[in-house]
Amino acid sequence: MSASTLRTPRRSPLVAAYGVALLVLAGAQAATAAPQLAPTATCPADAVAELGRTIDFVQGQTWTDQPQKMALNISPDLNACRVVLNVGHLSAKDEAALEAGAGPRLAIEHRKDFGRPSRTLLILWVIFGGSGLIWLYRRTARLS
Repeated sequence: MSASTLRTPRRSPLVAAYGVALLVLAGAQAATAAPQLAPTATCPADAVAELGRTIDFVQGQTWTDQPQKMALNISPDLNACRVVLNVGHLSAKDEAALEAGAGPRLAIEHRKDFGRPSRTLLILWVIFGGSGLIWLYRRTARLS
């Protein structure tokens, strides 16, 4: 075969999209990696190493049955030498597994989860508000 008959294969758009997706995922994994912690006066190097292990354990989500549904906010607190985990809801089983696996440097804070509004107010509005609207409609109908 001569050099003129050889063609270089074209890359399909699917391969290009796959490459872009891999780059995005690699960037996302780097963004979710544990932050680099430096020892401070209140938190020595061995405690910082323990904080790193705690963050890795929490991010691994091996302690939960449904890791995809768990929204976590992890923030290291070097002044108090602890890792603060801010979550909306944890089952008792997950919380016990976290406390056992992460160690004493983990502090779990529960977000305020405001409950659904009471149905009683809705029912009262339907009864009395609705009757008020009917009364107003009947009154305006009489005047015209």
